[in-house]
Amino acid sequence: MNSSQNVQIPLSLFKKITDFFLFLSLSDRNSFPALYKFDEIVSELNEKQRKINLRILYTNTVYAKDDGQRNTALNNYLKLKNRR
Repeated sequence: MNSSQNVQIPLSLFKKITDFFLFLSLSDRNSFPALYKFDEIVSELNEKQRKINLRILYTNTVYAKDDGQRNTALNNYLKLKNRR
């Protein structure tokens, strides 16, 4: 299997996986061998969640009902986009 291929999974499953790894990261993960690349997995899941959030916030700017909502939505989008 080509490692650069993407896979689609339901958002609910993605959230469960992310929550599971968050739980593990808050518990004692010293028992995980480096073989599992735990830190890399958690980092990639967090980055994917950030991209999902950015997409939602951008969509909110597009579908805002008025200028006030649009400005608020745009500010929220830009805050998250500029945060690292």
